[in-house]
Amino acid sequence: MLRVLHIFDFDDTLVHSQAQVRVTNSSGEELSLSSHEYASYTEQPGDQFDFSDFELYPPNATLIPDTFSTLLDAVATSGPENVVILTARSHDRPVQEFLSDNGVANVKIAAIGSSVSRDKAKYVMNLIKTGDYDEVRVHEDSADNIRAIRRVVDKNGMRFQSTLVQAKPKQKPSLIERRIKLKSVLKRIIREVVG
Repeated sequence: MLRVLHIFDFDDTLVHSQAQVRVTNSSGEELSLSSHEYASYTEQPGDQFDFSDFELYPPNATLIPDTFSTLLDAVATSGPENVVILTARSHDRPVQEFLSDNGVANVKIAAIGSSVSRDKAKYVMNLIKTGDYDEVRVHEDSADNIRAIRRVVDKNGMRFQSTLVQAKPKQKPSLIERRIKLKSVLKRIIREVVG
């Protein structure tokens, strides 16, 4: 039986949120960038970065339905032990809470604290060396991350599939998305009240 490792990025792959990276340049000017904008930002000498929005529960997050549905299918067919959320965030708890609020539990969340492609590839290399996988499937919004992970997978003689998730303009949420959002908000409120 084919053993597949499923890897999903979080921001701009599974969800869109209003989390921002704040960049203060050497002259004191501050820019606010979405995670998608930050991915293509070229660091300048003297830039200082504030990633604090990404240490919190994703603000005003909306699911990306196609990718989220693929995540649910991967958990159902391959088991949660073969699914990893590989995020550049520094903390896994906000991602874990968001996924739990949206019906996904027991998947591994790897918060590597880096947006460098080779860091994601290094994490995947360690995973495939310790697992007995035949194939790796990656869902990412960064072509650079996909290429870096592919090189590692190819070097290990495994099959590779990838989906480049394209950011789409925000649309009015569907009825299903609104129900999921309401359920997520209610769970978070209950968790905060109960402790």
